[in-house]
Amino acid sequence: MPAVFLLLRSLVIRLLGSRAAGSVVQFLRRGLSRAAVHLGTALRNIWDHVRSQQSKEAVLGCVLCILNMHKKVEN
Repeated sequence: MPAVFLLLRSLVIRLLGSRAAGSVVQFLRRGLSRAAVHLGTALRNIWDHVRSQQSKEAVLGCVLCILNMHKKVEN
């Protein structure tokens, strides 16, 4: 295993074992929350500008497909 990966692995282990892990988790949670808000706003804007029912169904199908792919990755 290259030395860089060993260094990164040991750094991650130390980070997870330290008190800083809680603050890192909070930072990531806030960042993901903000990203979700921006994504929701963008989807609302797209939804408002799309006129036809067929186009709205296509947008909804894409969103559901992305969410379904994300769910498979978690498992």
